[in-house]
Amino acid sequence: MIDQCIKAAIVLFCLLLLGTRADAQLISDPANDLRGPKVDTLVLCPVDFQPALAKWLAYRRQQGYQIRVESPAPIAAGIKQQIQIVAATHPLKHVLLVGDSADQYARFQQLVATDFVPAQVNVFFGSDQDIATDNTYADLDFDGLPELTIGRIPADSATQLTQFMDRVIAYETNANRSLRESLWQRRINLVAGVGGLGRVVDAVVEQTAKQMITDLVPAEYQTSMTYGSWSSPYCPDPRRFSQTTIDRFNEGCLFWVYVGHGNRCQLDHVHLPDQSHPILDINRARQLSCTQGSPIAIFLACYTGATDGCQDGLAETMLMRPGGPIAVLCGTRVTMPYAMSRLSLEMMEEFFEGEAPTLGELVRVSLRRMAGEEGSETDGDRYRRLIEEMGKSLSPFPQLLPLERLEHAKLIHLLGDPLLKLARPQRLSIDVKDKVVAGTNLSVEGVAPSDGELQIELVYDRDRFLKRPKRRREYESSDFAFRQYDEVYRQVQQRTVAKINVPVKRGSFEQVIEVPESASGRCQIRAVVVSPDGFAMGSSAVRVSRPEVVREARKR
Repeated sequence: MIDQCIKAAIVLFCLLLLGTRADAQLISDPANDLRGPKVDTLVLCPVDFQPALAKWLAYRRQQGYQIRVESPAPIAAGIKQQIQIVAATHPLKHVLLVGDSADQYARFQQLVATDFVPAQVNVFFGSDQDIATDNTYADLDFDGLPELTIGRIPADSATQLTQFMDRVIAYETNANRSLRESLWQRRINLVAGVGGLGRVVDAVVEQTAKQMITDLVPAEYQTSMTYGSWSSPYCPDPRRFSQTTIDRFNEGCLFWVYVGHGNRCQLDHVHLPDQSHPILDINRARQLSCTQGSPIAIFLACYTGATDGCQDGLAETMLMRPGGPIAVLCGTRVTMPYAMSRLSLEMMEEFFEGEAPTLGELVRVSLRRMAGEEGSETDGDRYRRLIEEMGKSLSPFPQLLPLERLEHAKLIHLLGDPLLKLARPQRLSIDVKDKVVAGTNLSVEGVAPSDGELQIELVYDRDRFLKRPKRRREYESSDFAFRQYDEVYRQVQQRTVAKINVPVKRGSFEQVIEVPESASGRCQIRAVVVSPDGFAMGSSAVRVSRPEVVREARKR
């Protein structure tokens, strides 16, 4: 027993010595001198992988980032010291970890340790006793909230790292070409599994989520929903649900969001009365092949981001695919509906109304607000109140909700480059002055920021359908019935009433679009201008009146 204690003490001493040596190198480096360059970005990368950073480093430094690259200390405590030391003498803002945190096939020198903290709330719902987290590295004042942006690129080789960094640079620098190739910047694709909280509760959660998307996502964005409930019109053929999910990813979009159950290697299944079908797993993730508009993937699900496993998990596998997401936001342990709802709300508000220039800053601000920081008065306040009320009524431990939010500020991770520039479009102002009447021409005015291609659409509001489908009340598993699922699914995704594509010159424009006789009610005019100089879009709410209604009003 004494020998074992002595051996353990020797191992611990050696590890701490290695960490101290790394710190000593950092202190003595001229880049850490107060008189030297001011470091705002620290990259902790194993020596084997550092040559693969050359192109990315040159690109980021050209953007003005002051970057320091260090070999990571071998344990979490040493990594914390490295970061704290740099932050004490430099205006440090960003941290990038390069390398997996655990892999049975990797050499120890190629790994970058993650930290572990005790689980306090989600442990009551089946989570591990500890939470794997990188976010404690970004917490400089030990209050549980990140002061720095932080991300991890879980590359397993220098070649894999090179390929991923090339994708990051291409994402930010690819010039807009055709209109078709640029429209991914306005698409947001959502995939959802059934919550399993009971029919009534699931219906309330579904309706709340739908209303948040309708109210808080600006009308100029195009949204799609793929929902794993056989009774929903948003459910495609369940036998092809996984392929539909992949197709939605591969078409390219700004955000690809999954809401539902998950684990380290797969997402939930679509459960039918007589069969079930997977939504996505590691093997199917190898079919990801997005060539234009790699999405930022967001998993509001358990365990998908657990990089501490001996094998690569789902989020890691997807991220490192050549046609995979450009970044993934994911949880390392059991995630809770209440905290994830709050995080979703904060992220939507920060992206659409905030000023975060990078993905890392978007995540940092959203995590801080989700965990309890007061934000400004916004349109989302009523949803915050609604989420709080739902959390208190549904949680068996409502007194732990603040702690649940703080816990999620640790277990929600960003896999990817925290310096990734967000693809925010330019603002395109448009105006519709005339009364909109079905069967007549509508004049749309606006100001184009540059020469390019203009697309104008008349679309129904998100809570309306061109043809309202009937909700399925009886289940049938015939081939004919499943083919009808696909037909209904295509119908509910389609909201465009009319569309024109025309060239446009920089400056003021006026364009006429024909309003079909079948149109009526609440709609949006949605406009996009694509040019080599950028991507601009805007919208304007309109109401289409029926001709007979207008005639009757004139008589009065």
